[in-house]
Amino acid sequence: MSEWSKLQSSVSNALANLEVEVPTGIKLLKDGVVPKKRFSVYRNNVTLSLISVLASTYPVVEEIVGEDFFATMAREFALTHLPQSPVMINYGKEFPDFLKTFAPVQELPYLSEVAQIEWHRNTAYHGANATPVTIAALGEFSEEDVPNLEFEFHPTVSLIKSKYPIVTIWQAHQQENPSEFLKGLNMDEGEAALIIRPELDVLINQVSMGTFEFLQSLYKGHPFSLSVEQAIAIEPSFDIPANLAGLFNLGAVTGVNLVRSS
Repeated sequence: MSEWSKLQSSVSNALANLEVEVPTGIKLLKDGVVPKKRFSVYRNNVTLSLISVLASTYPVVEEIVGEDFFATMAREFALTHLPQSPVMINYGKEFPDFLKTFAPVQELPYLSEVAQIEWHRNTAYHGANATPVTIAALGEFSEEDVPNLEFEFHPTVSLIKSKYPIVTIWQAHQQENPSEFLKGLNMDEGEAALIIRPELDVLINQVSMGTFEFLQSLYKGHPFSLSVEQAIAIEPSFDIPANLAGLFNLGAVTGVNLVRSS
């Protein structure tokens, strides 16, 4: 390892560990003194900047736990998760998993999955553009072809399923009075979501568990017939035409291909 790489590594370690002294390789040019106070200010500024990034990515989580507690929680995360890239829109991906094991929020078991919605909303917002196709694309195929059709999905699509009502919780925190919106909510009723940015705005759509299985199967590259079977196994009343139309209406499909059996 080069001297420069060693210095970079020691600086990263010092930024993440308050008890670690300033690396000796950092000195003032004019007199060669190690700037302990200045480094301490810099370390604090780095942490505050990371907390700010997390707050902008996870505003609903912050609103649920409160601004002060969120800052404390985010600081704990930041001290063990320094950025691995200068592109800060990618920072905080591990935060939902961090919340699963962060002891002070274990009484809020849904929090990490609400954070998952927020992370996927963030990635969708910054994701690549693509041109959706309309349901008219199916007209290129015969009725016999339909069972073997595979779908290409918009690059901003994400699918999330939870045993908690995470979509309703997220939606409540888009209102002025979330507690009123959530009054009487059954916390044992799971929900699923399709997240997409077909144009300028990110859409967070609650879908049934049958629809989730249908979409997830298609998303994994399974043929239409198998995806429908998996949906019906979960939801016997699964409405095939309505779900197919909804998929195209959301702009979630960018291509349809026929896979012929060998």
